[in-house]
Amino acid sequence: MTPAAPLSRRGFLASAAAPLIRAAQPRRNVLFIAADDLNHAFSTYGHNVVRTPNLDRLARNGVRFDRAYCQFPLCSPSRTSLLTGLAPDTTGVYDLETHFRQNIPDVVTLGQLFQKNDYYAARVGKLYHYGNPRQIGTDGLDDPPTWNHKVNPRGIDKDEEPKIINHTPKNGLGSSLSFYASPARDEEHTDGLVALETLRLMEENRRRPWFLGAGFYRPHCPYVSPAKYFDMVPMDRVKLIPFEEWERTIAPHWAYNTNPPNYGLGEKQ
Repeated sequence: MTPAAPLSRRGFLASAAAPLIRAAQPRRNVLFIAADDLNHAFSTYGHNVVRTPNLDRLARNGVRFDRAYCQFPLCSPSRTSLLTGLAPDTTGVYDLETHFRQNIPDVVTLGQLFQKNDYYAARVGKLYHYGNPRQIGTDGLDDPPTWNHKVNPRGIDKDEEPKIINHTPKNGLGSSLSFYASPARDEEHTDGLVALETLRLMEENRRRPWFLGAGFYRPHCPYVSPAKYFDMVPMDRVKLIPFEEWERTIAPHWAYNTNPPNYGLGEKQ
């Protein structure tokens, strides 16, 4: 073991002043962006069909994680784990109905930690679990102590649900293979409202440090978006991801939520 170097008087004074220097620096705002059921199909990861220019720009100007893994293959346990910093085995959340405070009532969440440090904490949209799309516009399975303020947008996509084409009608829209190319503009959709409301809160709270959670509801099914995004990718460029039987040998059974594979639908569907 290498012995520690002796601490000089200058070094001691510098280390003692470090907390004061840090305190004098302005505290950075934190924007936490969450998307629902978004996988790694970005152009920054080499996907040759999907185009994600804004995410690519974030990757270029920040840190791109190549080995980041979801804590649990289900929405609520994963989000709970992320926002509490605890593994699902500690939170006791393994389904879509259990609220973590039933099991760990005194846990301090990420938003509460920011509040304890004099930050304004707010969310717009889906940060904790929502039944999507059924609970759009509601609190879902929210945690009120996490936030000083909340916004639950509800866009035109909720009104357009009867127009959705559902190839798996036995399934609810939240677990279906379904889509709709909407004629409405970005800002009329729930996700567009999430972006606009987040920008509004950023501006309104520009004079104090903030932690803002912007929770987008797509690309979770049903796959509803303005038609221009469907038009960006010709159908002949969309390839069905092949299912390999050997994959079942390297993942536990709960990693699969559809049986048979691809909902039993043919490639044309």
